[in-house]
Amino acid sequence: MFSKVHMSSCGDPRKGRRGRRFCDKKVWWTKTQTGNADFAVNLKEDPKGNTAVWCDATGTLRSRRITDERPLMRHERQMMPHVATCKPPPRRTAPPPRPPRPPRPRPAAGEFYARLDVPTTATPDDIKRAYRRLARQLHPDANPGDEAAAERFKGVTEAYTTLSDPAKRATYDLTGRAPRPGR
Repeated sequence: MFSKVHMSSCGDPRKGRRGRRFCDKKVWWTKTQTGNADFAVNLKEDPKGNTAVWCDATGTLRSRRITDERPLMRHERQMMPHVATCKPPPRRTAPPPRPPRPPRPRPAAGEFYARLDVPTTATPDDIKRAYRRLARQLHPDANPGDEAAAERFKGVTEAYTTLSDPAKRATYDLTGRAPRPGR
């Protein structure tokens, strides 16, 4: 009926169809009569279609809407606009949302003070003295092979690191947890 030159897929990037989803079926590409916009029609004639398609003198496929004032002429073919039948492939479904992360365990309020066995009103010198005393008792070199002492030593060191820095101590006193590393 028409030349294969005018046939290409529905999602042809040469027709300016980037970034949208199309069905990629073969269609006839026509130029509209009112402008030179590209317009796709299905390959087969359709008596239910509302578009007239013909090949003009230059070999260009042209299309127009069939109306009561301008009915279908003998040299035209009645076609269905492809947009009426274009069904893009189904979208991929999004993966299910991740379950929420369990909250980080918070140290009990004042736990760092309890690890060092000092009151919450302790001065920096009191904290340093308490840390040095506990470090001597719990250091892994003083208790070889004692895993409980090694773990307690790590906890005492973490408490001292937080409470010896005034900014970190203020954060800990407000939130009940040590500031994240690098803050």
